[in-house]
Amino acid sequence: MPLSLDAINLTHDPFSKRIVKSGDRVDLGQGHEMEFVSAPNLHWPDTIFSFDHRTQTLFTCDAFGMHYCSDSTFDDNLEAIEADFRFYYDCLMGPNARSLLNAMKKMGDLGKIKIIANGHGPLLYHNLDILRECYHNWSQKQAKAETVVAVFCATDYGYSDRLAAAICQGVQKTGVGVEIMDLTTADSQEIQELAHRAAGIVIGMPPSANVAAQAAVSSLLAVTKDKQSIGLFECYGNDDEPIDPLRRKFIDLGVKEAFPAVRIKETPTAATYQLLEEAGTDIGQLLVRERNIKQIKALDVNMEKALGRISSGLYIITTKKSDINGAMLASWVAQASLQPLGFTVAVAKDRAIDSLMQEGDSFVLNVLEEGNYQEIKKHFLKRLYPGADRFAGVKTQTANNGCPILTDALAYMECEVVSSIECSDHWILYCTVKDGRVSKPNGLTAVRHRKVGNYY
Repeated sequence: MPLSLDAINLTHDPFSKRIVKSGDRVDLGQGHEMEFVSAPNLHWPDTIFSFDHRTQTLFTCDAFGMHYCSDSTFDDNLEAIEADFRFYYDCLMGPNARSLLNAMKKMGDLGKIKIIANGHGPLLYHNLDILRECYHNWSQKQAKAETVVAVFCATDYGYSDRLAAAICQGVQKTGVGVEIMDLTTADSQEIQELAHRAAGIVIGMPPSANVAAQAAVSSLLAVTKDKQSIGLFECYGNDDEPIDPLRRKFIDLGVKEAFPAVRIKETPTAATYQLLEEAGTDIGQLLVRERNIKQIKALDVNMEKALGRISSGLYIITTKKSDINGAMLASWVAQASLQPLGFTVAVAKDRAIDSLMQEGDSFVLNVLEEGNYQEIKKHFLKRLYPGADRFAGVKTQTANNGCPILTDALAYMECEVVSSIECSDHWILYCTVKDGRVSKPNGLTAVRHRKVGNYY
């Protein structure tokens, strides 16, 4: 299989090798002629695909993979794998959609491909055409996004690749495109071209001793514009370039800081990755705010006023998973079943709490009381920095499912997410109720009456 040139430094022993480039062919005998296709940034800078012309099998390294394990060698159960297939794409492939489209164009020149043998998950055979079409459609949508965030980091340094993936996942929730570029391998022209067209720039601090990375950062500073947004994060590689000097240089250029610099002083945990995801969501929301205002103004005034007459209750969703907690104000809640007791709730895709509200996750639905909800509503509407404690200054108790209960709520229900439906810019979650209590039997649920229906 193709190996990175860095692999020579990892084996500690000489081995037989042959350096190949895109378009080269190697005859392995018995009709097995391997053709190589360069596919950089999927998701490593030196990724290369290999195609066996005899078996018509394409070996794609990380591309077309998924973190899914079963007894099946092939993709014989599409329903079982499709969620993991999409999640893997969003985290690792989507940030380099343009590179993926280029690679898929080269794949088309190989002729008929019967099997895609990826490095993670089942081999793609039974549903190959469907899954290839998914990759193509997702990548086209991502590449055509009007707004792009460029994420620059040294991908093989510290935890930069995983931290950058968390940032990208947060950005993608807002509908903003993301592209990742390696500071140590990309040339200055590539770096400046991406930085020039990006509305936002995120930098994972590279090793201070890496000359190529330092030159790349200088290239970024040379083309940065005052209308762009910037975000910086440490990679915990033990030799990170200091954040503050670079941050000051960007601020002096008039660049807006999208989120406070993320400083990592210990091995990243689930909470660290959640913090980076929230940071990505923050920069994405900042960049689409003006676009969303234009869309709001474009709607027919009578239609938006009519839609706004749909009133609803006021609730706070609270949840906790491992050492990560989250909360959000919710008003789009409606009972959906009697046996079992269940309801639906709409959660915007760009909400940070989205990752804590997946199928099987537990949460508490807190019902706010009419005449006694303004302060708690105001608290949970505040924009907080990524990683901030959502419950600071709020009285809580712990439910049986481990999630916080708001002590001042009129009532609460312990719930579980059973299923979800994608609905444009929201997820509609069907949830069942496991337990619940009312603190004031005569209290009334707070109701929200909107004047317009095209924003919260």
